[in-house]
Formats: sequence, C-alpha cells, structure tokens
Amino acid sequence: MEGICRLAEELSGGPHKLIKQDDTFYKVRNGRLKLRIYEDSSATLVRYDRSDEGGPKLSDYDLLEFSTEENGKAMKLDKMLKQCLGERGRVVKDRKLYMVGQTRIHIDSVKNLGDFMELEVVLDESQTLEEGQKIARDLQTKLGVADEDLIECAYMDLLEK
Repeated sequence: MEGICRLAEELSGGPHKLIKQDDTFYKVRNGRLKLRIYEDSSATLVRYDRSDEGGPKLSDYDLLEFSTEENGKAMKLDKMLKQCLGERGRVVKDRKLYMVGQTRIHIDSVKNLGDFMELEVVLDESQTLEEGQKIARDLQTKLGVADEDLIECAYMDLLEK
C-alpha cells in the first residue's frame, strides 16, 4: 500500500486526510444501509445501492448527516434501526483520503480484513456514467492497479465470507 499511497500523493499534489470510520450495517431488503460514526462523534446515515460486479460501477446514495452536537440523536437512531431491522455487522476502518480532481482516492485499512484502495468519481449532473468510468480507469492505470485485483462487493460482504 505504500506504493499506492506515494502515487496517490503525487497525483493529488498533497498529503492525505486521515478519517476514522465505524460503520454499522443494518439488515435491509434492497441496497445497503449503514450508520457511520466518525472520530469526532459526528455521524452520517448512508443508504446506497451499488451492483456487485467488477470494475467501475454506479453508486446511488442518500446521506443524512448528524453533527457532534446531535450525536445523541444518531445513537438513538442506531438503537431504533437495530431493534427494527437487525444489525448485519460492523466495518471499522482508517481511511486515507486523497483528492484528484473530482475523484476521491480512498486507501482503507479495514479491521479484520486488510488494506484496500477505492476510487470514487463524483459526477456532476452533465457527466455520463461512461465519462466517470473513463476517469476511474485512467486513475486505476496511473496507480498501477490491475483488473484482476478489483473486488466486486463491499467490505461488509467480505467480512461475512
């Protein structure tokens, strides 16, 4: 991972931002639902839908953010979701974030799983999926990541295997 971090820093023109994340996933019929707690006690409820396939893929998501002052509300929501839906599991990670244009390069160290790299191209309304895939493929090449190294599923899925 040191090599990818070095390349990501060169491409971004600066050092990473470290983000500690503790994600609780809930059992849902469609897509994925998680409550992400950050080191500063702020939180984000994330609903997302992304296919489990190799290569760049579209992610449809909604976010509900809680400030550090609203941490009690986030914890109450977590308790309610666990009671109603059930807990699927937790993913705890340290994320190194590098920004390259409109792309977020995530270098993740996931507890009980290992180290991973993820590219998140944030499309603007005028861009197509194909344009986003081209941006991701270009960065994948620059970072030296081979297609056979790509994973098809989320960290939660890997932890369940």
